[in-house]
Amino acid sequence: MIKPLSQPPNKQGGAALIVSLLILLVMTIIGVTAMQTNILEEKMAGNDRDRSLSLQAAEAALRAGEDTIEAIVSPAAAFDGTTAGLYPEDSNVDVFADATWTAGNSIEYGTAIANVGTQPRYIIELIGEIGSATNDVNIGGYGETSGQGTLNSFLITARGTGGSENAVTLLQSYYAKRF
Repeated sequence: MIKPLSQPPNKQGGAALIVSLLILLVMTIIGVTAMQTNILEEKMAGNDRDRSLSLQAAEAALRAGEDTIEAIVSPAAAFDGTTAGLYPEDSNVDVFADATWTAGNSIEYGTAIANVGTQPRYIIELIGEIGSATNDVNIGGYGETSGQGTLNSFLITARGTGGSENAVTLLQSYYAKRF
């Protein structure tokens, strides 16, 4: 009797398939992690842009507040409590309240600024008189005397937003003018 030739048993048990699936899994994890990092960096860049826009808008409104003070002829008449955004002495304005930045309580920056959520606004508070005709006003060694008359000081607060309402910048500046 003749014995049929038998084939040697197949010694591969699917190891190539398991190794290739593991490599594919590792590559997928690396790809997902890279995408998440990229998305995070994109969000950070967008937030930085919003912050920069809000700062620039607030600075523009601050300068507009200074121009408003320069145009005032009499602080007593301008800061009598009847003009929106111009507050008399001891008003204690809450600059963090949303109601402060409405049209009835603040002044809108005159020129439209593109790409901001809300146009910048500012308020001016009268702080009061400093110096007198006989007293010196010498702040940090600058100048010798106050000159003629008194100086009126003001606190300007400006609010700017970025591309969304989530990026808000508040800036404050003291400003003095002799009337």
